[in-house]
Amino acid sequence: MGRPDIKRPVRINGLKAWPDDGTLPPGLCRLCDTDLDGADNRLAFAICVVCGYWICELCDGGTDPETGDAVREDRKEHPLAVACTQYARQR
Repeated sequence: MGRPDIKRPVRINGLKAWPDDGTLPPGLCRLCDTDLDGADNRLAFAICVVCGYWICELCDGGTDPETGDAVREDRKEHPLAVACTQYARQR
């Protein structure tokens, strides 16, 4: 996930980023708290390459068409998100 020479920041907006150890938080969107595992959920979702949390398609700032990785809207200028250029919605 991401480029190996660039590390995820320890904190983003004062919150600790999820570690690069293969663990993930519960299936909730990091930004809007949508239950991504819910039976009624029809949104696409992916893991943000910068913070490592799940984000839904309404909160992403772009996705990597090669890997499906996404980036949060507020982190799309981070170097780890350089390949996240495909947008889920019109801006």
